[in-house]
Amino acid sequence: MNKLDFSDSDKISQLFKQAVDKAIENHRQKGESIAISDEQGKVKIIPASEIPKLQQKQ
Repeated sequence: MNKLDFSDSDKISQLFKQAVDKAIENHRQKGESIAISDEQGKVKIIPASEIPKLQQKQ
C-alpha cells in the first residue's frame, strides 16, 4: 500500500474528488440515483439518467 503525505492538502483534495467522482459514476452506471443538497440545503434526488457521464482526463 502506498503511503500518503497528509501535509499536502492539494493532493488530498484531489484524491477525495477523484473518489467522489468515481462513486458517482458507479451509481450512474448501475442505474442508481444519488442525493445532493441544493443551495437552500434541501435534499434533491438525482435519477441515474440525469447524472452526467464522468469525463476522463486525457
